[in-house]
Amino acid sequence: MHHNKQKTALIAALCAAVMVGMLVLSFILSSNLFQDDEISRIELPFQNINGAPSEQTMDIAKENLRRMEHITITPENVQAVIAVLSRPPAYTMEVTNTLYWKGGSRDLRCRQYVRGGAYRTNTLDEAGEVKQVSLQYAGNFYAWDAGSKAYYSGRAGALTTDETAMLPNYETVCKLAPQQIVEAGLVEIDGQPMIRVLANEGTRTAVYVVSTATGLLYRAEFSSGGARTQTVQTMLVELTAPEHLFRLPGETEPIFEEQIS
Repeated sequence: MHHNKQKTALIAALCAAVMVGMLVLSFILSSNLFQDDEISRIELPFQNINGAPSEQTMDIAKENLRRMEHITITPENVQAVIAVLSRPPAYTMEVTNTLYWKGGSRDLRCRQYVRGGAYRTNTLDEAGEVKQVSLQYAGNFYAWDAGSKAYYSGRAGALTTDETAMLPNYETVCKLAPQQIVEAGLVEIDGQPMIRVLANEGTRTAVYVVSTATGLLYRAEFSSGGARTQTVQTMLVELTAPEHLFRLPGETEPIFEEQIS
Protein backbone atom coordinates (compact mmCIF):
# COMPACT_ATOMS: atom_id res chain seq x y z
CA MET A 1 0.00 0.00 0.00
CA HIS A 2 1.42 3.38 -0.96
CA HIS A 3 2.04 5.75 1.88
CA ASN A 4 -0.75 8.34 2.06
CA LYS A 5 0.82 11.37 3.75
CA GLN A 6 -2.47 12.91 4.81
CA LYS A 7 -3.75 9.75 6.47
CA THR A 8 -0.40 8.98 8.05
CA ALA A 9 -0.26 12.49 9.52
CA LEU A 10 -3.69 11.98 11.13
CA ILE A 11 -2.69 8.57 12.43
CA ALA A 12 0.59 9.88 13.74
CA ALA A 13 -1.19 12.75 15.46
CA LEU A 14 -2.90 10.16 17.64
CA CYS A 15 -0.01 7.76 18.08
CA ALA A 16 2.00 7.51 21.29
CA ALA A 17 5.77 7.62 21.16
CA VAL A 18 7.57 4.29 21.15
CA MET A 19 8.29 2.93 24.61
CA VAL A 20 11.98 2.78 25.42
CA GLY A 21 13.76 1.08 28.29
CA MET A 22 13.39 3.05 31.50
CA LEU A 23 16.68 4.22 33.01
CA VAL A 24 16.65 3.64 36.75
CA LEU A 25 18.21 6.71 38.33
CA SER A 26 19.13 7.16 41.96
CA PHE A 27 18.64 10.40 43.75
CA ILE A 28 19.09 11.63 47.30
CA LEU A 29 16.71 14.42 48.21
CA SER A 30 15.16 15.73 51.38
CA SER A 31 11.78 16.99 52.65
CA ASN A 32 8.85 14.89 53.80
CA LEU A 33 6.26 14.92 51.00
CA PHE A 34 3.74 12.24 51.95
CA GLN A 35 2.66 10.53 55.16
CA ASP A 36 1.35 6.94 55.21
CA ASP A 37 -2.20 7.98 56.10
CA GLU A 38 -2.42 10.06 52.92
CA ILE A 39 -2.32 6.96 50.71
CA SER A 40 -5.91 6.10 51.60
CA ARG A 41 -7.11 9.51 50.38
CA ILE A 42 -5.97 9.03 46.78
CA GLU A 43 -8.78 8.82 44.26
CA LEU A 44 -7.52 6.17 41.88
CA PRO A 45 -8.07 6.70 38.13
CA PHE A 46 -9.50 3.24 37.47
CA GLN A 47 -12.14 1.28 39.32
CA ASN A 48 -13.37 -2.19 38.57
CA ILE A 49 -16.96 -3.14 37.85
CA ASN A 50 -18.10 -3.19 41.47
CA GLY A 51 -16.71 0.28 42.13
CA ALA A 52 -13.75 -0.77 44.29
CA PRO A 53 -10.20 0.16 43.29
CA SER A 54 -8.43 -2.71 41.57
CA GLU A 55 -5.73 -4.43 43.64
CA GLN A 56 -3.11 -3.88 40.94
CA THR A 57 -3.86 -0.15 40.68
CA MET A 58 -3.71 0.22 44.45
CA ASP A 59 -0.36 -1.59 44.57
CA ILE A 60 1.12 0.71 41.90
CA ALA A 61 -0.14 3.82 43.69
CA LYS A 62 1.25 2.70 47.04
CA GLU A 63 4.62 1.82 45.52
CA ASN A 64 4.89 5.20 43.83
CA LEU A 65 3.98 7.07 46.99
CA ARG A 66 6.56 5.05 48.94
CA ARG A 67 9.25 6.00 46.42
CA MET A 68 8.32 9.67 46.67
CA GLU A 69 7.93 9.80 50.45
CA HIS A 70 10.98 11.97 51.14
CA ILE A 71 11.28 13.81 47.84
CA THR A 72 10.77 17.45 46.99
CA ILE A 73 10.19 17.70 43.24
CA THR A 74 12.26 20.35 41.47
CA PRO A 75 13.10 21.14 37.82
CA GLU A 76 16.47 19.48 38.42
CA ASN A 77 15.11 16.10 39.59
CA VAL A 78 11.64 15.82 38.05
CA GLN A 79 12.80 13.75 35.08
CA ALA A 80 14.48 11.23 37.39
CA VAL A 81 11.38 11.05 39.59
CA ILE A 82 9.05 10.39 36.64
CA ALA A 83 11.46 7.81 35.19
CA VAL A 84 11.39 5.60 38.28
CA LEU A 85 7.63 5.62 38.88
CA SER A 86 5.94 2.22 38.58
CA ARG A 87 3.47 1.80 35.72
CA PRO A 88 0.97 -0.93 34.77
CA PRO A 89 2.49 -3.45 32.31
CA ALA A 90 -0.68 -3.43 30.22
CA TYR A 91 -3.55 -0.98 29.97
CA THR A 92 -6.26 0.54 27.79
CA MET A 93 -6.61 4.31 27.67
CA GLU A 94 -9.00 6.78 26.05
CA VAL A 95 -7.32 9.92 24.69
CA THR A 96 -8.91 13.16 23.54
CA ASN A 97 -6.56 15.34 21.52
CA THR A 98 -8.05 18.81 21.00
CA LEU A 99 -6.52 21.13 18.39
CA TYR A 100 -7.28 24.85 18.59
CA TRP A 101 -7.11 27.61 16.01
CA LYS A 102 -8.48 31.12 15.82
CA GLY A 103 -12.23 30.84 16.07
CA GLY A 104 -12.51 27.09 16.46
CA SER A 105 -11.29 23.73 17.70
CA ARG A 106 -11.52 20.05 16.84
CA ASP A 107 -11.46 16.94 19.02
CA LEU A 108 -9.53 13.92 17.73
CA ARG A 109 -10.28 10.85 19.79
CA CYS A 110 -8.46 7.56 20.02
CA ARG A 111 -8.17 4.45 22.16
CA GLN A 112 -4.69 3.31 23.05
CA TYR A 113 -3.60 -0.17 24.07
CA VAL A 114 -0.22 -0.98 25.60
CA ARG A 115 1.18 -4.46 26.11
CA GLY A 116 4.52 -6.23 25.74
CA GLY A 117 6.32 -2.98 24.95
CA ALA A 118 3.97 -2.31 22.02
CA TYR A 119 1.52 0.54 21.44
CA ARG A 120 -1.68 0.25 19.43
CA THR A 121 -3.73 3.36 18.64
CA ASN A 122 -7.24 3.16 17.21
CA THR A 123 -8.28 6.47 15.66
CA LEU A 124 -12.02 6.93 16.22
CA ASP A 125 -14.68 8.81 14.28
CA GLU A 126 -17.43 10.91 15.86
CA ALA A 127 -19.56 7.80 16.40
CA GLY A 128 -16.73 6.03 18.21
CA GLU A 129 -16.04 3.61 15.36
CA VAL A 130 -12.45 2.73 14.43
CA LYS A 131 -11.21 4.60 11.34
CA GLN A 132 -7.50 3.83 11.30
CA VAL A 133 -5.09 1.69 13.29
CA SER A 134 -1.42 2.16 14.04
CA LEU A 135 1.06 -0.04 15.88
CA GLN A 136 4.51 0.80 17.20
CA TYR A 137 6.99 -1.72 18.51
CA ALA A 138 10.79 -1.86 18.73
CA GLY A 139 11.18 1.25 16.57
CA ASN A 140 8.86 -0.03 13.83
CA PHE A 141 5.65 1.72 12.77
CA TYR A 142 2.63 0.10 11.08
CA ALA A 143 -0.61 1.73 9.92
CA TRP A 144 -3.75 0.70 8.05
CA ASP A 145 -7.37 1.64 7.48
CA ALA A 146 -9.89 -0.26 9.58
CA GLY A 147 -10.91 -3.46 7.76
CA SER A 148 -8.01 -3.30 5.30
CA LYS A 149 -5.78 -6.31 4.65
CA ALA A 150 -2.87 -4.14 3.50
CA TYR A 151 -0.75 -1.94 5.76
CA TYR A 152 2.05 0.60 5.66
CA SER A 153 5.25 -0.26 7.52
CA GLY A 154 8.42 1.66 8.22
CA ARG A 155 10.81 2.77 10.90
CA ALA A 156 9.19 5.09 13.41
CA GLY A 157 12.22 7.36 13.20
CA ALA A 158 11.55 7.92 9.50
CA LEU A 159 8.46 9.99 10.33
CA THR A 160 9.63 13.60 10.19
CA THR A 161 8.50 16.34 12.55
CA ASP A 162 6.85 18.08 9.61
CA GLU A 163 4.58 15.09 9.05
CA THR A 164 3.76 14.25 12.63
CA ALA A 165 2.33 15.67 15.84
CA MET A 166 2.93 12.72 18.10
CA LEU A 167 0.90 12.43 21.25
CA PRO A 168 3.03 13.01 24.32
CA ASN A 169 3.45 10.51 27.13
CA TYR A 170 5.52 10.37 30.31
CA GLU A 171 8.66 9.66 28.27
CA THR A 172 8.20 12.96 26.46
CA VAL A 173 8.95 14.72 29.73
CA CYS A 174 11.95 12.48 30.45
CA LYS A 175 13.43 13.25 27.02
CA LEU A 176 13.25 17.04 27.36
CA ALA A 177 16.56 18.86 27.50
CA PRO A 178 16.99 19.79 31.18
CA GLN A 179 17.29 23.48 30.35
CA GLN A 180 13.80 23.40 28.79
CA ILE A 181 12.16 22.69 32.16
CA VAL A 182 11.06 25.96 33.75
CA GLU A 183 8.96 24.73 36.67
CA ALA A 184 8.17 21.40 38.31
CA GLY A 185 6.26 20.43 41.41
CA LEU A 186 3.55 18.35 43.04
CA VAL A 187 -0.07 19.49 42.71
CA GLU A 188 -3.47 17.96 43.42
CA ILE A 189 -5.73 17.57 40.37
CA ASP A 190 -9.03 15.69 40.36
CA GLY A 191 -8.26 14.29 43.80
CA GLN A 192 -4.91 12.82 42.81
CA PRO A 193 -1.35 13.95 43.57
CA MET A 194 0.15 14.86 40.19
CA ILE A 195 3.55 15.95 38.96
CA ARG A 196 3.23 19.17 36.95
CA VAL A 197 6.01 20.24 34.58
CA LEU A 198 6.17 23.56 32.73
CA ALA A 199 8.54 23.48 29.76
CA ASN A 200 9.72 25.96 27.16
CA GLU A 201 9.83 24.15 23.83
CA GLY A 202 11.07 26.81 21.46
CA THR A 203 8.06 28.48 19.88
CA ARG A 204 5.57 26.86 22.25
CA THR A 205 5.03 26.43 25.97
CA ALA A 206 4.05 23.01 27.30
CA VAL A 207 2.49 21.89 30.57
CA TYR A 208 2.67 18.16 31.32
CA VAL A 209 0.78 16.49 34.18
CA VAL A 210 1.86 12.98 35.20
CA SER A 211 -0.19 10.88 37.64
CA THR A 212 1.77 9.62 40.64
CA ALA A 213 -0.87 6.90 41.07
CA THR A 214 -0.18 5.29 37.67
CA GLY A 215 3.06 6.87 36.43
CA LEU A 216 1.26 7.73 33.18
CA LEU A 217 0.60 11.06 31.49
CA TYR A 218 -2.72 12.46 32.66
CA ARG A 219 -2.90 15.72 30.75
CA ALA A 220 -0.85 17.98 28.49
CA GLU A 221 -1.49 21.55 27.34
CA PHE A 222 0.36 23.52 24.67
CA SER A 223 0.30 27.21 23.79
CA SER A 224 2.09 29.58 21.45
CA GLY A 225 2.24 33.34 21.78
CA GLY A 226 -0.13 33.13 24.73
CA ALA A 227 -2.79 31.30 22.71
CA ARG A 228 -3.77 27.70 23.42
CA THR A 229 -2.96 25.39 20.50
CA GLN A 230 -3.53 21.84 21.80
CA THR A 231 -4.69 19.89 24.84
CA VAL A 232 -4.38 16.16 25.45
CA GLN A 233 -6.58 14.51 28.08
CA THR A 234 -6.28 10.83 28.98
CA MET A 235 -8.56 8.44 30.87
CA LEU A 236 -7.35 5.03 32.03
CA VAL A 237 -10.10 2.55 31.14
CA GLU A 238 -8.75 -0.78 32.32
CA LEU A 239 -5.53 -2.62 33.15
CA THR A 240 -5.70 -5.06 30.26
CA ALA A 241 -4.92 -5.03 26.54
CA PRO A 242 -5.98 -8.15 24.57
CA GLU A 243 -3.12 -9.86 22.73
CA HIS A 244 -5.08 -10.18 19.46
CA LEU A 245 -5.09 -6.39 19.09
CA PHE A 246 -1.35 -6.47 18.42
CA ARG A 247 -1.54 -8.53 15.23
CA LEU A 248 -0.97 -7.09 11.79
CA PRO A 249 -3.65 -7.67 9.12
CA GLY A 250 -3.45 -11.27 7.87
CA GLU A 251 -1.15 -12.36 10.73
CA THR A 252 -2.04 -14.81 13.50
CA GLU A 253 0.68 -13.89 16.00
CA PRO A 254 1.28 -10.58 17.81
CA ILE A 255 4.18 -8.37 16.77
CA PHE A 256 5.94 -9.02 20.09
CA GLU A 257 7.02 -12.12 21.97
CA GLU A 258 5.90 -12.01 25.57
CA GLN A 259 8.13 -13.34 28.30
CA ILE A 260 6.50 -16.17 30.24
CA SER A 261 7.52 -16.25 33.87
